[in-house]
Amino acid sequence: MKGRYYYSDVPFLSLWGLKYLPISAPITSFFSDAAAGRLPEVSFVEPRFLGAAQGISGDDHPFADIRNGQAFLNLVYEAVARSPNWEHTVLVIHYDEWGGFFDHVPPSAAADVDPAHQLRGFRVPALVISPWSARAEIEHGVYDHTSILKLIEWRWELPALTVRDALANNLAEVLDFDVKAKKVTAPKYNVPPGPFGAPCIVPFSSPSSPGKWEELLAQARSYGWPL
Repeated sequence: MKGRYYYSDVPFLSLWGLKYLPISAPITSFFSDAAAGRLPEVSFVEPRFLGAAQGISGDDHPFADIRNGQAFLNLVYEAVARSPNWEHTVLVIHYDEWGGFFDHVPPSAAADVDPAHQLRGFRVPALVISPWSARAEIEHGVYDHTSILKLIEWRWELPALTVRDALANNLAEVLDFDVKAKKVTAPKYNVPPGPFGAPCIVPFSSPSSPGKWEELLAQARSYGWPL
């Protein structure tokens, strides 16, 4: 099984130095790989992080214009849906944080080697898009980020990494693998491409105190990442 990490500007994997450089590539490579049907078995795609303090990033973080984030997601969706890889692909769009807003559903617990990390946290948006996905349907099962890992392990018969993913619900459970249910044509959506908004002035930011993404970018450059 092969995997690749595609980054838009700041490579988050540079936190580990050059360890993951061999499996990393810029976002332009993702679009060309998708168009040519060369996507690896597992692909991870990240949006633009730079400019968050000015409101021009593409990751839906404050103060970003969320229309830019949604335009990016549509670009990724279109690249996958029109790719020769589409008939064998599951596209998972998910967030790592819940946004800081109230959630009336208390976080549930999951098995973990560290009791302090057993709570899953608040719910986050997630979309599962594929030829085997039911359209306009909400899944009410309990899944977390390790459910994606569980799907990968199930598909390629890989051993679990920890008790957390070993006991997670498999995200493949939301799919219908009946041949008759397979949808070989993906719908197209009218999403304005942008870009939207303009840089905003943030009183507490200054060139002498860069944000976390700028610091990470500087670190990546110091390691020699091709940016």
